[in-house]
Amino acid sequence: MLFLTARDSVADRVKGLDSGANDYLVKPFSFDELSARIRAMIRTAHGNTRSELTVGDLTMDCAAQRVTRGGREISLSAKEYALLEYLMQNAEIVLSREKIENHIWNFDYEGGTNVVDVYISYLRRKIDGGQEQKLIHTVRGRGYVLKDGRDGC
Repeated sequence: MLFLTARDSVADRVKGLDSGANDYLVKPFSFDELSARIRAMIRTAHGNTRSELTVGDLTMDCAAQRVTRGGREISLSAKEYALLEYLMQNAEIVLSREKIENHIWNFDYEGGTNVVDVYISYLRRKIDGGQEQKLIHTVRGRGYVLKDGRDGC
C-alpha cells in the first residue's frame, strides 16, 4: 500500500506507515518518483529486490533506467520503457493486449485501438531490429510474450 497525501507532518507519516502503508508520498510529487516507488514495491512484492532485469542478452537497469542489448544502449520513450519493463517482469508469460492496456495506460484509457500493437512494433524495431535472436513474440489470438527463444518454442 502506498499513501499519496497532502498531509506532510512527521506525525502523519508515522501514523500512515504504522497503519499499514509500505510507503508514503506527499503531494505535490514527481511522477518519476511515484513510478520509481511503485517499481520498488513491485520488486519487493515479487521477491525481486535487484534493480536489474535480464532476458537473453537484453538488460534493463531499473535504477538507472537504462536498457542495453548485447552491450548496445537502447533509447526508449517513457511508454516504451514502461511496456518493456512490464514484459520483462513477466518474461515467459503471455500477456494479453487487455492486460498490457490496463497496466501501461491509465484507467481512463478506452481500448479498441491498436495502441498496444503500435508500441510492440516500436519495441521490436529497437530491441529485435538487426538481431538474429528475437525476444518479443506474438502468440496468435492471445497476446505477446518476451522470452529468449533459444529453447525452440
